[in-house]
Amino acid sequence: MQSIIEFRQLLHDNAELSGKEVKTNAILNDFIAGLHPDVHIRNIGGYGIAAVFRGKNPGNRIMVRGDIDALNIPEGDRHCSHRCGHDGHAAIIAGLAQRLSENRTENGEVVLLWQPAEETGQGAKAILADPQFEQIKPDVAYALHNIPGYPENQILLRKGCFAAGSLGLKLIFEGVTAHASQPESGHSPQHVLSALLDIFQKKAESLREETPLTMMTMTHAVLGEETFGVAPAHAEIWLTLRSFDNEKLQHLTADVVQLCALVADKQGFEFGSSIHEAFTATMNDDEAVRTVEAAAAALCLDSRYLDEPFRWSEDFGRFAAVCPVCLFGLGCGEAHEPLHNPDYIFNDKVLETGIRIFEKIIR
Repeated sequence: MQSIIEFRQLLHDNAELSGKEVKTNAILNDFIAGLHPDVHIRNIGGYGIAAVFRGKNPGNRIMVRGDIDALNIPEGDRHCSHRCGHDGHAAIIAGLAQRLSENRTENGEVVLLWQPAEETGQGAKAILADPQFEQIKPDVAYALHNIPGYPENQILLRKGCFAAGSLGLKLIFEGVTAHASQPESGHSPQHVLSALLDIFQKKAESLREETPLTMMTMTHAVLGEETFGVAPAHAEIWLTLRSFDNEKLQHLTADVVQLCALVADKQGFEFGSSIHEAFTATMNDDEAVRTVEAAAAALCLDSRYLDEPFRWSEDFGRFAAVCPVCLFGLGCGEAHEPLHNPDYIFNDKVLETGIRIFEKIIR
């Protein structure tokens, strides 16, 4: 395991933001080339990498995915860092690749996918849109996420929704500027912004009673420019919408956009909206979850079913559009620093468990 721990550290030391994983791609490609997979795709969906290990006989194609991008959280003199543990996820898949290269499966194919741009919700989408994906399109797909706050090496399971869907929604209103001494000669969206902030706050409070969980969080609002001489014409509101149900998320988005469009039309403002960093809810397949549970039991690993999905989002859920999927958790310590915390470091003690459970699932 020491070589995989050192490989995880190498990835950690070369952290790169979503869509910019150039060095990470090169490091992984060099590593994979030495394992001589049956298929080696060096760039898929941007800086993603895929390796296929074929068994002796025909059979199903299983995909195991790990993410490779970092966060915009500084570490030392670096402007970004692996404060979500994607270096650990990628190292686990690398360790799995080593084992498959030494001992292929009897049947079927295993696709190992190192996916870029998970943090922005763009990576899985780009992989699926890449024509090369047809070469690796799986019959079932698995992934894990390290989870602080749970016992080290505990396997966390959930049927149905495992992680929420979410999206960022920008709402933009345009009026007419005026001299600050004659605001009545322009058309300022100030009153619209004020009214909508109040409406959205009340809506957010009312959503607390919704089941399954559906949320609205206001993250940013702006009026005009940084000047004392101009009455404003421009206003923006940024919202993060989140739900354990993809349909509810779509309905909430449509309702908010429709409300703002009606208000803008009635008040004589130009209106525009745009969606950013969109994630679908990760909906686990029951049979795939049972497979992970059986693998954990065979390895004598502690496992538990979660009462509620996680509120954070994971773009692995997009693969459910092409095959059954299962995302499960790997506990990395009850006292471990939380994800995205500036002091977070991946717990190397769970690397071997991650490799072993994926290998057991596959075999």
